[in-house]
Amino acid sequence: MKANVIIVIAGLVFMSAILFYVFGDTQSGIYSIAEIKYIEEAEHEETELNDKVYIVELEHVTGDYKGQRMVIDHFETEGSVYKLNLKPGDIVLAVVEKQEDQLIVGIDEHYKSRKIMGMAVFLLFVIALISGVNGVKAMLALFFTLIMIFGVMTHYLLAGFAPLPLTIICAAVIVLVSILIIAGFTKKALIAGIGTLCGVVLAGFFGWSSAIFLNLSGYSGDETTYLQILNSNVDLKGILVSGIIIGALGAVMDVSISIASSLKEIFIANPDYTKKEMFKSGMNIGRDIIGSMVNTLILAYTGASLSLILVFSMQREDFPLIKIMNMEFICTEVVRSLAGLFGMVLAIPITAFVGSIIYLHKDKRVV
Repeated sequence: MKANVIIVIAGLVFMSAILFYVFGDTQSGIYSIAEIKYIEEAEHEETELNDKVYIVELEHVTGDYKGQRMVIDHFETEGSVYKLNLKPGDIVLAVVEKQEDQLIVGIDEHYKSRKIMGMAVFLLFVIALISGVNGVKAMLALFFTLIMIFGVMTHYLLAGFAPLPLTIICAAVIVLVSILIIAGFTKKALIAGIGTLCGVVLAGFFGWSSAIFLNLSGYSGDETTYLQILNSNVDLKGILVSGIIIGALGAVMDVSISIASSLKEIFIANPDYTKKEMFKSGMNIGRDIIGSMVNTLILAYTGASLSLILVFSMQREDFPLIKIMNMEFICTEVVRSLAGLFGMVLAIPITAFVGSIIYLHKDKRVV
């Protein structure tokens, strides 16, 4: 148990270090963490937008102005859904910017990252406590995956590397390391690795073909436009396909490991199975898995877009179905879902076939 705790803590520390390396910290720049010491609504002050004006005293906890107190005006629009509802003692993310020898100070957000980290640590310890060694292995695989995406992929994509080959290489490394961490140097790991890699490559091929077939440009939202402004050399269509590959990776790996593990148990219970019978069993298992995984994948995308779905439903005259189904970012999300399903479905026969070959090859000892 002590070793598991040490592994979890070490993984969190290493992951945090990578995040700070990629995105920077809060100790410099225009952002700082601050505590609200005093807040009061200003009297008889009105703006053109009928904003409420508050007099707020902040004490900076980090940044270039650490330890200093500043009194500022904070505006909140009456009736707006997005209201901070500040009170003394709240920790906020403040913006401090110097413009023409004048200090501009504002409140951006409630400071949430510390609470999020606390929630994540709590959940990780619960996983380690309940799942034991397997839970710790899963967390290590997760840490490695995040490091590959944030620490490696983002760095080389911004450096101008071609997105598609880079993503396939990173996905292959993630599959290799993650499955070895979870399953070790076993036949099960080999089978699951081959099935996952094939499924992910096929999902990427489906996404790439769909992007060409549907004339998708890669502009799927404001963030892609902003990315193009910041770096005009970024291949947005390539980024789109890369996102499809990474998005499909987890689901395809789940299906492949489940089939490989099930086939191992079947082989142990029935060592006289033929390759045809083993393959048939793998296909039957895969069909049951895909039924639930289809719902999981589609519901994940639908849940993330629920607000948008409600907007479309309320404005049917402006957004009829023919308009919605031809919008670039809607088509992009549909392609993401279909590519993920395509990779998952084809990973089933591949994993079942590879499993029937490897488990029943020559000596029937399970490794």
